Amino acid sequence: MGSLLKINFFKSEFTKNSFTLILGTVLAQLIPFILQLFLRRMYTPEDFGVFSIYFSLLSVLVIMASLRYESTIVLPKNDVESVNVLALSVFLSVSFSFFLFLITLFFKEKICDLLNFPLSASNYLYLLPLSSLFFSLYQIINFWLIRKKMFVSSSINKITRRFFEGATQITFGLSTKSSGLIMGDLIGNFANFFSGCLQLKRSDFNLKWVSKSKMFFVLKKYRDFPIYNLVPTLLCSIANIIPYLLINKFYSTQQLGFIDLTKMVLSIPLALISVTISQVLFQQITSKINNRESLKRELLNIFYFIALIGIIEIIVVLSFAPELFALVFGDDYKLSGEISQILVFSFVFNFLTSSFSSVFIAMQKIRLYSFWQVSYFIVMCFLYFFENKSFNYFISLFVLFEVVMSLLYSILLIMIVINYENNLLYDKKI
Repeated sequence: MGSLLKINFFKSEFTKNSFTLILGTVLAQLIPFILQLFLRRMYTPEDFGVFSIYFSLLSVLVIMASLRYESTIVLPKNDVESVNVLALSVFLSVSFSFFLFLITLFFKEKICDLLNFPLSASNYLYLLPLSSLFFSLYQIINFWLIRKKMFVSSSINKITRRFFEGATQITFGLSTKSSGLIMGDLIGNFANFFSGCLQLKRSDFNLKWVSKSKMFFVLKKYRDFPIYNLVPTLLCSIANIIPYLLINKFYSTQQLGFIDLTKMVLSIPLALISVTISQVLFQQITSKINNRESLKRELLNIFYFIALIGIIEIIVVLSFAPELFALVFGDDYKLSGEISQILVFSFVFNFLTSSFSSVFIAMQKIRLYSFWQVSYFIVMCFLYFFENKSFNYFISLFVLFEVVMSLLYSILLIMIVINYENNLLYDKKI
C-alpha cells in the first residue's frame, strides 16, 4: 500500500506541477541567498531592519489591494467569468494604490511615529504605493496562470523578479546607498509584473470578454470574499508582522535586522515551497471538487512530503545553525543562528498549515477560515503585554503562540476534509 501511494504521488499531475513550481522557486531563491553573502557585508543590520519594516507593511497592503477578489480567479468554470474577475481585481488594485499614495502624502510623519520607523528613511514610504501596485498586479496575473496550468511561466517570473531585485541591490550596495534594499524590491516587483504581462499575452486571455456588466456580476457573485475574507485576512497578515514590529519597538532595529536574516534563511525551504504547493493544490482541489472526487489520498501524500522537509530543517537548524550563520554571513550574524534555533518550530508549523490554506478557499469555507484568522490576530496581540521580558523570552512566547494556533488550524482543516469525504460516500450510496 505504501509503495502504491509513492507511485501515485510521483506520477500525479499535482506532483509534476508542484515540482515545476518548486524548481522555479528554488532557483529564484538561490539568487537572493547567494547575494546575501555580499549584501550582509554591504548593508548594516539597521538597513535590513528598516527594510524588514518596509516589507512587512507591503505584505499587509497587498492584502487589501484588490479586496481578495484575485483569489477567486481560479474558481469560475468558464474563462469569460474568470477574465472579468481579473479585470475587476486590476481596477480595485489601481484605485487602492492611488488612495494609498494620498494617505502617505498627508500622514507620512504620523505613520513613522506609530511604527517607530526611522524618520531618516521616511521618504521610502512614498515607494510603498508603487511597489504595492506592481506586487498586487502580478498576484492577479499569477492566479490566471495557475488557472491555465502555466506553471513553467510562473516559475520563470519568479526567477526574473529575483534577478532584477538582486542586481539592483548589489549596484546600490557598491555605491554605499542604504536605499538599495528597498529599491531592489521595487524593481523586482516591476520586473515580475512585466514578465507576467508577457505570459498573459501568450495565454488565451481575451480582453474583449471584459464588460462593465460582467464585472458587476462577479463583484456580487463573489462578494463573500471581501465581506468575510478581507478583514480576517488583513488581520491575519497584521498578526504575522506584529512580533517584528514589537521587536523593533521593544528592543532595537539592529535586533530586527538579525531576525530578518533568520526569517530569510528559514523561509527558503519552507515558506516559499508551501506557497507553491498551495497554489497548485488550489487548482487541483477546485477541479476535483467540481467533479466530486476524493481528496484524502492526495492530501495525505502532500502531508508526508512536507512533514519530511520540516523534520529535516529542524534537525539541521538545532544541530548547526549558529556555526553555519557565522561561517556564511560573518561572526556578527551568529546571533541570527541562535535565534533560528527558537524560530524554526514556528516556521515548520507554519509550513505545514500554509501548504493547505487553499483547501478552505477551494471548498468555500471562508467563514471558518476567517474565524481562525481573527483568532490568530487576537492571540498575537497578547505579545504587546510582554514588553519588559528578555528578548529570548519574547521570541519563545511568540513561537508557543504560533504552534498552538497551527494545531487549531490543523483541527479545522481535518474537520472539513472529513465532512467532504463523508458527503461523497453518502452521495455514492444514494
